[in-house]
Amino acid sequence: MECIFGLVRNGFDIVVADTSAVHSILVHKSNEDKIMVLDSHKLIAASGEAGDRVQFTEYIQKNVALYQFRNGIPLTTAGAANFTRGELATALRKVWILFFDISAFYFSCDCFD
Repeated sequence: MECIFGLVRNGFDIVVADTSAVHSILVHKSNEDKIMVLDSHKLIAASGEAGDRVQFTEYIQKNVALYQFRNGIPLTTAGAANFTRGELATALRKVWILFFDISAFYFSCDCFD
């Protein structure tokens, strides 16, 4: 069973994810990182099948970085969430994907430096 959760308090956020990669009763890895940094203020935590999860979160991470590279400004939190939601919906509608089990959560701090 995979677990991801976050706590938001006044002045700080805590993001927690388990580190095990398990299939059935076999433990494949015990140091799997399920939290990825998108930029200085955004994190994405994902759970699901290992291959799908890693490929999808890396795809989102690289496209958020590409947006910032092309436009010179970082993608907003709402923009990143909408992009991820749209890409996941597109992947779910494709006929050749029979099972795509990913749950993703965005954590962002809208801070001003």
